[in-house]
Amino acid sequence: MESIYNNVCSSDCRASCRIKTKVQNGRIVSIQGDPIDEYTLGSLCAKGYAHLQRIYTPDRITYPMKQVGKGTGNARISWDQALHEIAEKLIDIQNKYNSMLPVCLNKYLGTMGLLSRSIEGFFNSIGYITLMTGSPCVATGIDALDLSFGSCKKPVPEDMIEARLILVWGGNPAWTTHHQMRLVFEAREKGAILVVIDPILSATAARSDLYVQIKPGTNLDLALGIAKVLYEENLVDADFLSHYTKGWPEFQATLEKVNLADVAVATEIPVHEIRNLAHLIGNTKPMTIWLGAGVQHTAMGGQSFRVISALVAMTGNIGIPGGNIHYATFDSWDFAGEFTSLKPPEDRCGIPDAQGQHQHRYVGTGRFAELMSMDPPIDLLWVASHNPVAQAPDSGAVKRALKSIQTVVVADKFLTPTAQYADYFLPVASHYEYEDVVISYWHYGAAINQRAIAPLGESKSDFEIMRELAIVLNKLAPGFSTFPVEREAVEWLDMEMKPQYPKLGISDYRDLMEQYRRVDLPKVPWQDKVFLTRSGKYEFLTEPALTHEISSFAQDIEEGQEGKDYPFRLLRIRSYATLNSQFRNLVGMEGVSEKTKVLLNPETALLKDIEEGVKVRVYNQLGQIVLPVSLSESIPPDVVSVYIGCDSKHDIELNNIIALIDTDLGESCSDAKGLAFNNTYVNLARV
Repeated sequence: MESIYNNVCSSDCRASCRIKTKVQNGRIVSIQGDPIDEYTLGSLCAKGYAHLQRIYTPDRITYPMKQVGKGTGNARISWDQALHEIAEKLIDIQNKYNSMLPVCLNKYLGTMGLLSRSIEGFFNSIGYITLMTGSPCVATGIDALDLSFGSCKKPVPEDMIEARLILVWGGNPAWTTHHQMRLVFEAREKGAILVVIDPILSATAARSDLYVQIKPGTNLDLALGIAKVLYEENLVDADFLSHYTKGWPEFQATLEKVNLADVAVATEIPVHEIRNLAHLIGNTKPMTIWLGAGVQHTAMGGQSFRVISALVAMTGNIGIPGGNIHYATFDSWDFAGEFTSLKPPEDRCGIPDAQGQHQHRYVGTGRFAELMSMDPPIDLLWVASHNPVAQAPDSGAVKRALKSIQTVVVADKFLTPTAQYADYFLPVASHYEYEDVVISYWHYGAAINQRAIAPLGESKSDFEIMRELAIVLNKLAPGFSTFPVEREAVEWLDMEMKPQYPKLGISDYRDLMEQYRRVDLPKVPWQDKVFLTRSGKYEFLTEPALTHEISSFAQDIEEGQEGKDYPFRLLRIRSYATLNSQFRNLVGMEGVSEKTKVLLNPETALLKDIEEGVKVRVYNQLGQIVLPVSLSESIPPDVVSVYIGCDSKHDIELNNIIALIDTDLGESCSDAKGLAFNNTYVNLARV
């Protein structure tokens, strides 16, 4: 018997691709892109086509496990035992401390499905806990654009076709957003110019009309230099600046202090090239800027974002078709918040805010070392949709924290490096095994994800896990959790989606079954020139730093040691075949992802007596990794590059040598600053 189901990729990705899934006799036999998807036109990326292998790979764990003593090895247990023992530990914590603050939740975006919010809902229902908050990916950029525009908004993807100049700054969409590259090429066919600014000659840069190779960490310098030329040569939109902006006179005063010769030295881009780039920006309209995540992963990432966005303001490219900033918008995620608004029993205490109301205790994402010195201490850590050992900075500190916490629960599909430290492993179903809804933060498309097959083995969705744990808790201690266990998933989805029904033109989320719908948002933001800042105008960063304020680790290297011990900047780059640490365990993906390579410039290899294929130690004061070398002239001589996620399957974690350095922004939108992954320095030695 053969059936076709409607699914949608729930990965943390702009595309949120709709999928047609063919099932025969209860087993998925093929996965194809859905041709009615107006953004993807039925194509998938390498990761999308690998879903089939990921569902059925022998590496997948489909039953609960427990290890008595971290690192001693896992033993299979029943769900009943796992949930009862975890519930008893939660109850013991409340009884011991009269608080749930010793319980910590670390959750991120391993799945973008709406039902994943049930995890936060459950923990809200039991008390005020310690919550790891913030975003290692986008917090810095969101804060920056919020400060400038009042809100982070973007045009629809197709608006890029109207641009005559597309400036991709610090991104590689040819690998990470290949559906958008179709629109970039369409714009070029209509005469648009594609400019790429990046330290590495990426696949996107190789397809550009103009590639500008910038020294890593100098985005702010270059943006100020371009802005200075635009200002001095009157390549600005005077009407927009006078009527719709705040802080322009102060920003002019800053630009007058900028010395182009100094910018050229800092960025390693000659003055005449900076001028030519500024002329292109000032004389080509409409212009749009695609801001990539790489820019914000430096200590000055937020200021860099703000000054880069100032280029579209200076040239009057805000609020017009083909202009604006392409980064992200979260207006399409305007849900009812039924899960996140759940409250604990009235007798639960937390951290009092200024009004005396109880709230969670917050720790910034990635700051695992802080968990070891809290009062009251962390006794139970729940990790969901995240793999911090392979993703958070300074994985050595992450491992020490996981070892020190009495009980660690990891809900995942695979025994990830993080799961190796779990006292309890709970098997999570794939998104093909339960019903859900996903809405894109890039093209605003909403899609239903049908249950195509029964969960493999004993796997359960996050929602089922949380609901069943709440049931067990309330049996052992009546009233311990306020989670409405009687509600089925379909009821939750309907309640959460209700605010979006008018914006989607539907009356039930299941209406999305055979049609492509987008949340009704403006195709071009800011057309009315009314911004959501306090002034109602676009606000310039009036005092951008003219010198780099680098956090202590990088500063010690650059100043105290003069770069002698760790002379190479480490840049993490994304592979088109993997998503952070996901998909790296699959046979076949290893070959295309080149995850086991250190990328070096041939000049660097010659200097260090290294040849293609030999193994090298990449090290700094945090630790080391050992990987074979691949030589590439696309990598600058003073840079070392490794793919994100590296080879954690073989206990090689790139972030073992990534320093924990804060960016300058991120707290406003997520209660934690972003992470400056690209402010790490290393040295090399042949093995």
